[in-house]
Amino acid sequence: MQPTLIRIEGEGAFGEPVAVARPTSEQVARVRVAGDQPIPVGTTGFWECTPGRFRRQVAEAEYSYFIAGRGSFTPDGGERIQFRAGDAIYFAANSQGEWDIVETVRKTYVIFG
Repeated sequence: MQPTLIRIEGEGAFGEPVAVARPTSEQVARVRVAGDQPIPVGTTGFWECTPGRFRRQVAEAEYSYFIAGRGSFTPDGGERIQFRAGDAIYFAANSQGEWDIVETVRKTYVIFG
């Protein structure tokens, strides 16, 4: 099987920003995606989000590597996980909780589905 290269060429590779579906703060975060494509285990691409708080929307398991920015994720009934550029987080399937983006985040992701 041939490896899959996912490359974004500048800001124009990202779609238009859209408001998050379930904001929990007055400042409504906006997200945009680039390079989203299917792979044998699910989907992968790049995700960017501006500051704000909101509920996690993805039901499937997900691995994320943070390229830029900082913030935290607080799982329902769990302790807050702070992250910054260079960190990675694995979310088990059905992980629910709240994102708090402090500085615009850009990450790569694999959603297993």
